[in-house]
Amino acid sequence: MHDSENTETEFEDGPVTDQDIRRMALGYIDHAFAEAVADGLDSAAVAHAALFTAFVDLVTTFGEEAVAQLAEGLPERVRRGDYTLFKPMH
Repeated sequence: MHDSENTETEFEDGPVTDQDIRRMALGYIDHAFAEAVADGLDSAAVAHAALFTAFVDLVTTFGEEAVAQLAEGLPERVRRGDYTLFKPMH
């Protein structure tokens, strides 16, 4: 994938970093996900559709090999808890 952590984009309120853009994008996805679930769709079905859509976009943008390399690291990140919001306390 490309590294754009230090890029800035101009919006009405001034420059916005790549991290800000990613945070805003996550807000849009969270909102759409919540709306779909509120409309009665199963959250697992929405999650699978979101993953499918994301991978299609990534492959279109970066190519199959780059996305395959990205996907190779997913099991470790899942096991490490990168996608776990609430970790049980022992």
